[in-house]
Amino acid sequence: MTTPPDARPDADAPRPLRLGFPRGVAPSTWARRWKAATPGRVLELVPLDTAYGSARDAADPATAEAAASCDVLIERTAPGARPADTERSEAGPGGAGAGGAGAVGAGGGTGSRHAIRLYAEVLALVVPRDHELAEQDDAGSEDLGLVTLLDHPDHHPSWPAAAPWAEPAWMPAGPEAALALVATGAGAMLLPLPLARHLASKREHVVLPLRTAPGEAQLEGSVVWAVWDRERDDATVQHLAGILRGRTAGSSRESAREEARSTAREPRTREQPRKAAPKLKPNSRGAQLQAAKEKAERKRAEARQAKRRKRR
Repeated sequence: MTTPPDARPDADAPRPLRLGFPRGVAPSTWARRWKAATPGRVLELVPLDTAYGSARDAADPATAEAAASCDVLIERTAPGARPADTERSEAGPGGAGAGGAGAVGAGGGTGSRHAIRLYAEVLALVVPRDHELAEQDDAGSEDLGLVTLLDHPDHHPSWPAAAPWAEPAWMPAGPEAALALVATGAGAMLLPLPLARHLASKREHVVLPLRTAPGEAQLEGSVVWAVWDRERDDATVQHLAGILRGRTAGSSRESAREEARSTAREPRTREQPRKAAPKLKPNSRGAQLQAAKEKAERKRAEARQAKRRKRR
């Protein structure tokens, strides 16, 4: 199938910037901010079939290859953990990294990747559709005593204790396998709220955000990071990092404005070809009307010329 001229990529356009994101992360807000702040460059969103850790280490070769092609990766880590092979940074919102383009991700360390912490996720309790808690809008610490929490590889030790498996080999390999057990009524499980909503089945599960009572310590959720290779660090990636941290087109720093100017292009104007006048048959009604119109235009032109001569 031939690609329409308007749909063909512009050879002069800069290469799209690729942002990879794991399951349960919604990048639409970042994409809108990028488009508003940098209309001349495309931000290509790359979904990656992974929940935790770096997609570059995924067992699926296609996922690992897609992650390797991304300029910036969004990664989810366990509470208190950092992405692998990243240096420690103080570049959170309003922190030291807010001072300039090169400050984001800068800090002491020997990691080969920069990382900035974006946010921590709220936890959720996932129960079977027919559970007594399924009619609630959320769940509190008192509700956790009404369920058997299933242990799974992503259940953090700081969360309420999960029931141990009689045989370690019985532990589900990941969140999807654990959710399959929840659907059978074997128990409930804790997951980050966005990931739980993404993976759970509305027909089999109910996702209940965990609420924190006054004076009660909030359970620490998983953390979402933006990560990129040190060798890939430049003004464009720094601009994207700022947008990921909440920068908008109206609050862009000078580096962001420079990126927008460098990628902006003049709007294209296409010269529309003039349509040729249709050929009229001699003595036809159309030919007669056309002749009468031309005769009237000649008379008006002659009248204008006569007026000019009188004025002289």
